[in-house]
Amino acid sequence: MTDDGPSLSPPVRRRTREELRALLLEAGVQVLRDEGLGTGAEQLTFKRVFERVAAATGIRITNASVIGRIWQNQAEFQSAVLASLAVDEVTDQEEAFLSVAATVLDAADRSTLEGRKAALRELLRVAAEANLATGATSRSWAVVIGAWALASGSRGSETGQEIYAALLHSYTGVDERAQAATQGLMAFFGLELRPPLRLDQFTRACTALVEGCALRDRVDDGIRGIGRATGPDGAVQEWTVLGIGMEALVDEFFEFDPHWSPEPAS
Repeated sequence: MTDDGPSLSPPVRRRTREELRALLLEAGVQVLRDEGLGTGAEQLTFKRVFERVAAATGIRITNASVIGRIWQNQAEFQSAVLASLAVDEVTDQEEAFLSVAATVLDAADRSTLEGRKAALRELLRVAAEANLATGATSRSWAVVIGAWALASGSRGSETGQEIYAALLHSYTGVDERAQAATQGLMAFFGLELRPPLRLDQFTRACTALVEGCALRDRVDDGIRGIGRATGPDGAVQEWTVLGIGMEALVDEFFEFDPHWSPEPAS
């Protein structure tokens, strides 16, 4: 019998900084979703997140592989997780909008000015309802609001500034996507901005309105169930405070080009 010697295990692949960062952010977000923010992000320690990763994947991570290589310290990591959570929440809101927008836009009658107005109004109505439904069921939303409150309560401190910076950074991509989507709707409906108002002001106002209404909707049943005669032939439709607010913003920021006409289908 030939002794071939001890078998050798294949070498363990060293994960890149980007892979480790993504893995730890995902685990950190899950910890906050499961346990909430409490009075701060103090429970979001490297130790607890490393344990979460090990339990889920079997991957063992040490401080040496993270501190100074990905984040300078634990506080920086906590801020990054809060920012990532904020992005996740806003992405959920964007997906809620897209899920209903396609149906409304496909059915839109843009051959007349009244048809364009009716289709845009319907889009605002159903998009607002979808956004509120997402906010009501989201495990992330309360944590994101808590992060803003935490930063406000520690204003001037290093921790507060780090959280502010992280959350504001997360909105950069959100603002860019919101402006691009709004430009698409302007082209679809033949809308023009009313000078001196700007597109970025409109998207910021909409984002703030969505966030505020979603928060209030968790404790106040008066946000929904408003009857308005906006349907075909004056039929009553159910609106939300968010939808009415969005319609008011659109009316203030935009006007319909009366000479616009849709491009003929190719």
